[in-house]
Amino acid sequence: MPTPKLSITLRNATEVVDKLQKYKSESENLEAKYQHFISEMIMLRLFATFEKTVAEMAFKLAAGASYLNGTLPNLTIRANNMNASRGLFLAHGRAKPRQNLQWTKAKYIKESVQFVIPVSEQFIKYAQIHGSSISEMRKVRNVLAHNNFKAKKDFNTVVRQIYGANIGISIGAFLATTRRSPISNLNRYIATTKIIIQDMAKG
Repeated sequence: MPTPKLSITLRNATEVVDKLQKYKSESENLEAKYQHFISEMIMLRLFATFEKTVAEMAFKLAAGASYLNGTLPNLTIRANNMNASRGLFLAHGRAKPRQNLQWTKAKYIKESVQFVIPVSEQFIKYAQIHGSSISEMRKVRNVLAHNNFKAKKDFNTVVRQIYGANIGISIGAFLATTRRSPISNLNRYIATTKIIIQDMAKG
């Protein structure tokens, strides 16, 4: 079985993110309400792509993939293949096996892989470096995906941090508008996602 490659994962993710960027650009000539709706759909897809990419990179690293710079991670134990990686992440080194793996926060990423991919590894280090950006995108995604009291409260915190005040703004407008900055928050998240996954893969 061929050794898995992070470059393929990164290439596929970049293609998806570039396509989402294209959809965002093409929507900018539409009425605001349509821009807002499309931006919401793009944000959901963007964060799902982030999760999928980080998970796939972790599975590949555990199964013997090298970083983009050619170095190999210093694994605690190596999986025979990508399918076996998940089992190792769930059970190896744990007093009690985990029920699931999570990729939506830097803390969750570390907790999911740390007994196989040590915390000293660049994959985890860069997740921690970008932790605040990952958390911000997660909170924005959550208000779209769940729309419960906690998700709304977390979103209001993001709005206050970015704008410096409590501003009544819909999630669609928050993502699409350029009234308060030269780049929309959605475009910022698109660019940030590409930087994070590149950093986590580069070694």
